[in-house]
Amino acid sequence: MLDPTLRGLLSQVERNEIVLPAMQRPFVWKEDRIYRLVDSLLRDFPIGAVMLWKTSTIQRFRRLPRDIDAEVPPIFNYEDTSTDNPNKYLVLDGQQRLTSLFAAFKGTYNHKRLYIDVVSGSRDGKDPGNEYYDCKFLSGSDAATLSSNNSGPRRHFVPVQELITINPVHAAKAAQKKAIDLQLDEHESERIADIYIRCATILGNSKGLHVITVILEIFVRANSGGLVLLKSDLFMSLLDLTWNDIQPELQTLVRDINENRPFEFTRDDILKSLLLAKGAETRFNLLVSDRKQVEELGKGLPASMPEIKKGWQLLGCILVDDCRIHSERFFRGGHNALLPFVLFLSKQNNLSGDDRRKIVIGIYLSIMSGVFSGAEARMGAFAKNKVAASMFFPLNDLVALVKANYGITSLDELLKRHLDLALNIAHGGITIDKNQNPDDLQRDHIFPKSQLEKAGYSDELVNHYANFHFLRGVDNLNKLAKPPHEWFKNPGKNVPPYSDKDLEERLLTLADIQPGNFDSMLQTRGKKIREKAEQLFGLKEQEFNALFG
Repeated sequence: MLDPTLRGLLSQVERNEIVLPAMQRPFVWKEDRIYRLVDSLLRDFPIGAVMLWKTSTIQRFRRLPRDIDAEVPPIFNYEDTSTDNPNKYLVLDGQQRLTSLFAAFKGTYNHKRLYIDVVSGSRDGKDPGNEYYDCKFLSGSDAATLSSNNSGPRRHFVPVQELITINPVHAAKAAQKKAIDLQLDEHESERIADIYIRCATILGNSKGLHVITVILEIFVRANSGGLVLLKSDLFMSLLDLTWNDIQPELQTLVRDINENRPFEFTRDDILKSLLLAKGAETRFNLLVSDRKQVEELGKGLPASMPEIKKGWQLLGCILVDDCRIHSERFFRGGHNALLPFVLFLSKQNNLSGDDRRKIVIGIYLSIMSGVFSGAEARMGAFAKNKVAASMFFPLNDLVALVKANYGITSLDELLKRHLDLALNIAHGGITIDKNQNPDDLQRDHIFPKSQLEKAGYSDELVNHYANFHFLRGVDNLNKLAKPPHEWFKNPGKNVPPYSDKDLEERLLTLADIQPGNFDSMLQTRGKKIREKAEQLFGLKEQEFNALFG
């Protein structure tokens, strides 16, 4: 019988009575999320719900991790309920919370145990949304160092796993003894007593985490029956019945194609590219309604793994080396825009220079126009009808699709569709600026928007791609409506001015940013950005525009 207290849930995890079904994804929470979760528990806040599926049918499962190693990509090992007690509870929703709670109270995170500063908990000077209780995953030596630091407020870190073993009846007395040992004052002694009592009673809590148990055989249904399940997860669980190693094989492939690359391609991306390779539907919600088709796909998809891996790895090279795209921030609308290119590259043994150039143009067309974002049926039709059987990349068909759906007929119109990528072209590929990741850079007007609007300029001119640049976030906080000829020289207190090299990287000159030069700056800088695109695409602007003719 299920014990809904935290102690009961964690004990059942330890006994492998609460496990993860094959559909579940990897654990992704970072340390700060776990700290907030424990803080919420200590403050008697509700921490959400766990949905458990009670089933006696044979299912494949994996155990919840006891120790989290965030540095090592997980490769799962699966077991079968037929070889063990079949009456298990499978976690449908709440995996992140349960795994975090186990790491905090019984396991480790990156080989460190959870410690709590037993003198923390004061509300003084803190917003209610902040954490009152200072928790950290630490080694024993780290905890000793922090506890012995006398340069600031008193701190003393104790393993949470020791505090939760104290009998609640004796918690106040144990806290008093610790307070005397640490020579704490009255207020500090009150806080340490509060923490000892809260930790000693925390595992007996059955109200913070709401447990929902469902008895539902979802594998025979065509939908998720209102459960908090993604269609891709349901599809994965169906595939797992005929392709038993699907999860570890896909995870290994994801790890391999992302290794040493600045991208975060996912399991679902790989799965969709495999479906395209078989000429199948990629919309998971349609696939799960046809059990027989899923069984056949489960038998046939593994054979496409090697060529799809090649396609993704080659795409990664082209994105970095030829497209000069070095950040996830540029894939607006997700990775669907890349799937037709993966399909084409997976079938190439010797990629010609001309095809490589067409793919670069096609990738920018696809991402910047958004032609496949939120239009998976269109993407699937293009991949299956135009790409799958083509010896050469069908750039003209992609151009026609972009023109028909968005009316784009020129390079200038394309650049207006995606400011981040237009600026990526202007910079020759954003990698790192002043030791910042591209994701941390912000985008803002060169000539301030408010001043231009006051002068009567139209939105189209105010928000033209030539009036934007990437800048450091700390600089953007100080920008306000300061004119560019002043701001570039003094971007903020204790912030270095932008040098001539910084301006040159932005395709600007001091003359461009002088008062009254907005119109001429748009013309000259806009032309320079389009010239950068010419170099990237290997086509003159007139030749690029002629593609749409």
